[in-house]
Order: sequence, then structure tokens, then C-alpha cells
Amino acid sequence: MMLPYHPALRFKQGEYLAMSRIARDVQRHIQPRFILSPPKERDPEKGKPLTEEEIATLTGERIAKHWPLYPAYLDAQYVAPFLDDEGLKTLFRIAQQKNEQLAVVASVRDLQNPIYREFLRASTPRIAIYLTYEGIDTDALLKGVEALGCTPKECALFVDFTKAPLSIEGASGSVAGVFDTLGSAAQWARIIFQASSFPSKNPAESDGKCEIPRHEWNVFLAALKECSVEPNIIGYGDFGADHGEIRFKRKGGGSAPIRHIRYTGKRTTIVIRGKETGKQSDVMKTVCERVINSREFAGQAYSYADDMIWRVAKGLSNAGTPSMWREWNMAHHLSQVVKDLGALSDVRFAEGPVSRIVEQFPLFAEPVE
Repeated sequence: MMLPYHPALRFKQGEYLAMSRIARDVQRHIQPRFILSPPKERDPEKGKPLTEEEIATLTGERIAKHWPLYPAYLDAQYVAPFLDDEGLKTLFRIAQQKNEQLAVVASVRDLQNPIYREFLRASTPRIAIYLTYEGIDTDALLKGVEALGCTPKECALFVDFTKAPLSIEGASGSVAGVFDTLGSAAQWARIIFQASSFPSKNPAESDGKCEIPRHEWNVFLAALKECSVEPNIIGYGDFGADHGEIRFKRKGGGSAPIRHIRYTGKRTTIVIRGKETGKQSDVMKTVCERVINSREFAGQAYSYADDMIWRVAKGLSNAGTPSMWREWNMAHHLSQVVKDLGALSDVRFAEGPVSRIVEQFPLFAEPVE
């Protein structure tokens, strides 16, 4: 069984709105790793950086509102330096009260901190452990799990391949080697691959189009065949419709938003970028027209985001805001990957509702000549 899908998502407005609005039959096959922003990052809803107390309370509120029903993982590695142990306790306690299926993500070093025992879930996976592929130390990992009072079988592993050269020949063999190293060290609840080939800078020129190969998807599928670990133990994850370098801004504002849509296809992600000049609504209407006319467009019924892109292209809805474009990028991407994984396990999904252009008929029939 290739599902569930484990995207690593920055816990920001576009992402959690996309997660909460996608079709329910897609939602239930997603177990995300939510990465919290540090206090220096401007919060779109509040319009300012959050205080340490707000990080704890608002995270819980947003989980309760947008992801209360399904399993997820909460990664506070970028927040932890600004919080003491009591602050972390408050954060995770509130979050787990809002979603009892929320597992905490810890580093190998965190496993030696006794407070992480307080965050263990009652059922498996009780905790998740974050690793970078180039820094795996199985001895330290196993000692940390033992110090925590867990067994490896109760732990999920997130293995970050962000800096791995996935486009080179033989990359799948290296990934398979990592799976085998971890699989031979112990039996884990799940070993989750995470990577992205999307560049950190927007690759499309103004009024241009660019195609980005989905190397992470192809390498994962090849590594799955090459490794000796049971396929049902290995999970797939990427970074949504985004790159894998987690860099948060110090403050909001600055450069103007790039008018574009990132649209994930079967083998590539297309980036369609609008003109830098002109009225934003007109520019984005043209961008959406180019998306629905591309060979990658999956159709209106594929996800609510596809229907929204179609509506903007047809002039039925306004072009939205940068946060909404990000939401549409994510919602389509999440739907695409879940359906890609589902196809490997013969899991099928219903089509979504679509908008129609209503024709206006005259009130009185025209006389027949």
C-alpha cells in the first residue's frame, strides 16, 4: 500500500487552507509534517510576527479548525530555539489536545531530552524522528529511541533528501542504500522519504513558462524497487508545490509578489508566470487561461483548485491574492500526488463538482420568421 502521502508543509495560510479544503476522500490519505515558522516570520492572518505565546495557542486553534480529524506530524525545530522547555510543553500539549492523532517530530538530539517523553502518543507512531540523509548515525538513533522509552517499531522516520542530487544517474541507488541502512538497523513504523526538485528561485521568466521534472517522484519509485525494505514500510513525501529549503523571512514586505501558478503534472511541474506590469487581475486571468490550455491541465473536476483556476480563466471569479495562488498550487499538488500513489495501489477517487457557465436565455421567445 503506497498511501498515505506525507508532504512536508510550512504551516502557513496557503498550506493549511489547501489541506482543509481538498476533497475528503483525498484528505484521508494524507499525513503531513507541519513545519512551524519561527517568531520572526510575519504571520499573514495577524499581519505581524507571533509572540511565543501566540505560536502555542494559534497553532492549536489552526489545527482544530483546519486539520482536526486525521493523523499529522508537528515539527517545531525552527521554533524550538525561541522557546524554553515549558514553551514547548505548552505548544505540543495544546496541539495534541486539538488533534489526538498528532505526533511530535523530534531530532536525534531531542530524544535525549526527558520532556519529549511527555509528548509520546498512546498509539503507534508514538513519535517521529527527523533525519538528514547525509547525517544518519544509526547507533545514536537507536540509543536516543531507547532513552526516550520507545521501541523503533513505535517510531516513524522522516529522511530529508533536500540536498541530494536527485537528477544525476544512480541517485535511486543511493536513496535505496539509505532505506536499507535504516531498515537493517531496526524495524520502524515507517521510513518516510522527503525531497523536492523544485528550485529555490522561481525558474520562469516574466510572461514565460518553465517545466521542472519531478525527479523526487521518479527517484523514489526506482529506489523502492532497488531496496530490500518492505514497500509498506516506506512512505513518500515531498514539500508540496515548493522547494525543500526551509528558509523563513525575517520580516514581511519587500519585493512585489511574482504573478504565477505552479501546476503539478504527471511527470513535470509547469510554472506559468505572468507579466510584471499591468493590472493584477488581468495578468492572472491570462496565466490561468494558459494553465487550462496546457497539456498538463487535469480538468475542472480534478480538485477544487482546478475549478478555481478554470473560473478565473473564464472571468467568473477574481484573480485572488498571492496567498490564494499558493493555496491553489498546493491543493492541486496534494490531489495529484495522492492520486498518483493511489493508482499504484488501485485506489480510486471521485471527481469533484465543477462550475458551469450559465447561458442567459431571452425572457420572450423570438418570433419565428
